[in-house]
Amino acid sequence: MAGINRHTLNAEVRVIPVRCLGSVSMMWISDAFQRGYDGAMLMGCRSGDDYQCHFIKGSLIGQERMKNIGETLQSLMLEDGRAKAVEVSIADSAKVGKMIDEFVEEIRGYGMNPFKGF
Repeated sequence: MAGINRHTLNAEVRVIPVRCLGSVSMMWISDAFQRGYDGAMLMGCRSGDDYQCHFIKGSLIGQERMKNIGETLQSLMLEDGRAKAVEVSIADSAKVGKMIDEFVEEIRGYGMNPFKGF
C-alpha cells in the first residue's frame, strides 16, 4: 500500500519482499550482517484480535526467531539493535516511511557494520 500510495522511503534502504515473516530464516539475517549490511528491519502482519496472517502464524514464528538473533549478533560482535522486527497492517502504510527513518537513525548511531568491505 505504501508503494501504491507513492509514499517515499529512505534512499539508503533496500526492500527485499518475502511471502511471510515466518519464512525468513535467521541464517539469511546472519549472512546479511556477515556481508556488511548495517541493519535488518523485518516487517510482518500485525497480531491481535484481527490477526490476518495468510500463513496462520507467520508473525508469531518470526517473533520467536527474533528472540534468538541477539545471540547471533553478539557472536558477530554487533549490537542487538541492528535487527528489529515490527508488526504493521495495511492501514499503517502512511507510517511505514517514518518507522523506517527512525530505524535508519538508530543504525546510524551504531555506525557502519565492521564487516563492510570484506
